[in-house]
Amino acid sequence: MEHDGTALTPGAAQRLARVEVFDADGRLVLVHDVTAWPLRIGRALDNALVLNDPHVAPHHAELVPRPHAAAGAGLLVLHVGQTVNGVQVEATDPAPARTLRAGDQADLPPQARWHIGRHVLRVQLADEALAPELALALPAPAAWAGWVPLLAAAVLVWQLAASWLARGEDDKLVDHLGPLAGVGLALFGWCVAWGLGSKLFSGRFVLLVHLRIALLALLASAVLDLALPALAFALDAPWASRLRVPATLALSAAVVAAHLGVVLPRHRRRLHAAVAAVAVLTWVIQTTTLWQRSDRLSAELYADVIMPPAVRLVPAQPVARFSERLRALEAPLRARAQRAQEEEFEP
Repeated sequence: MEHDGTALTPGAAQRLARVEVFDADGRLVLVHDVTAWPLRIGRALDNALVLNDPHVAPHHAELVPRPHAAAGAGLLVLHVGQTVNGVQVEATDPAPARTLRAGDQADLPPQARWHIGRHVLRVQLADEALAPELALALPAPAAWAGWVPLLAAAVLVWQLAASWLARGEDDKLVDHLGPLAGVGLALFGWCVAWGLGSKLFSGRFVLLVHLRIALLALLASAVLDLALPALAFALDAPWASRLRVPATLALSAAVVAAHLGVVLPRHRRRLHAAVAAVAVLTWVIQTTTLWQRSDRLSAELYADVIMPPAVRLVPAQPVARFSERLRALEAPLRARAQRAQEEEFEP
């Protein structure tokens, strides 16, 4: 009999076990009550548990109690039928992961997870000890939902301050409200798109979580744009200003990884690793391309932000030292100019 949800125990039949069936995304799609052994599993309708999956054989597997098992051991034996794909049993402490082929059989430890086709199954026996009850945690948004308006206010104040400082003599504050509204609409659309992704893959529309991630990203980006040039100026460290490009790339990767972790929480680690790998690869390609074109690892020739003198923490360099450093650049620049001229007029 094929089930679409929790199976009902017919009459007063004793429930011997319960089989939970999960899909490829880890969502529980079927619960089957076992009232008699053996439990036959497959695609054919004469099985007790029918899996509508083209990767499942008509009579894929059979589950029976382990003969001569110690009282309370709760072990089952899994027999694999005539199947091409077999059964994959996940690792449990201390048993390793195993792949069972047609005709194989193996003991199934309590709470073991095993794969048949695109489904993951888990069995709970009636006499199996249950894990202790867990304390009910508050829903994730409720713990920090009050911070979202504060983050939004901080972003708004920061944007208004940046617009006011960058205004021209004839500009008015109202002139900057239009672009600011555009930023707000883009932010809202970004979060709604991620919320729809959460609805599609996890079954619930999430907006506040994605909004918090986006607001934190905007604040972090603003801090980076201010802190790195200020650090470069204060310490006379050009490398700090040149870190803005890789830092921005790292921040973008972290934001995307955070959004993906909300959309697919069960695959968070793998998604984070994939996003990190793409970010590193992107940085390597950008840096390699820049080096081939200009013999530099950074596109920034000089710091484009001048801070007030009070921010400077190191003594000023004497003019003679500055002149010496300029003279040291003369020979490399002449060599580059000569090489560029030869490449341009090469026959």
